[in-house]
Amino acid sequence: MKNTINKYPAVICITALMLLVTAVSGCGKKEEPEEQPAIDYANIVPREQQPVIMRDKNNADESEIEEETETATEPESTLEITPYADRISEENPVSYNIETAVYDEGAINVTYPQLAAMENSELQQQINENIKNFIINGICTEGLSSYEMKYDTATKGKGIVSFVFNGYENYENGAHPSRVVKTLNIDLNTGKNIRLKEYADIAGVVSCLEQQSGYSIVNSAVDAADFSAFLNNGAVTDYAMTLLDYDIDFSNPDLVNAGFSAIRNNHLVLFISAEHAMGDYVELEFDKDL
Repeated sequence: MKNTINKYPAVICITALMLLVTAVSGCGKKEEPEEQPAIDYANIVPREQQPVIMRDKNNADESEIEEETETATEPESTLEITPYADRISEENPVSYNIETAVYDEGAINVTYPQLAAMENSELQQQINENIKNFIINGICTEGLSSYEMKYDTATKGKGIVSFVFNGYENYENGAHPSRVVKTLNIDLNTGKNIRLKEYADIAGVVSCLEQQSGYSIVNSAVDAADFSAFLNNGAVTDYAMTLLDYDIDFSNPDLVNAGFSAIRNNHLVLFISAEHAMGDYVELEFDKDL
């Protein structure tokens, strides 16, 4: 009886110990969360819709018109360009004819233009006298063996007529004949000769010469590299100042011009005095329209 009683405390202690171990191991284990069903947001949030834009009807019509206009505009390359020689006289275009006159005396043989059928006969006479004096009076006859010159109408415009004179002169004891080039760009409303600085973009011409681009050399025998070397070796020390002195002035016959310019196919043409090996003059035609 005594032994049986003594067993109960031991059983109780073992039981309590087992309960304690079970409790401790249970504290370190987290319960797994119950899996929640997936939410179908499509049923909650409506499907994405196209944004609603309020448009002003007048502005919309103007935008559509602008788009149609841009589409209908022709490419710039196909647009008709009014030549400069016509453009400057849109308010007062001049009608006229060109006749050829001849001066043949001694060693000199020259053909030169004369205007005819102009409405303003007084202005026509003044222009013709200026042309003749410019061509004939400028010839140095001392020791002259031969002098020949012909002209070409570079531009017959409604406001400007542009002539290019080409020829040769030969003097006694001269090693060879020399080429002679002259030009006139006559304003048909005033009778004056228009100089390069009055109708051309001098800065643009200077830029082309400096960059050796934007023009073509008309002389077939002149090499571009030789011409560039000729300019850069001091033939032209200041492009801008030289170009400002181009062309003659009817009202100032004592003016010594540095070169000549002309208008051909709505392009600027320059005649630059050069070495005899280059033909005495180098003819440049610039790409840009006037």
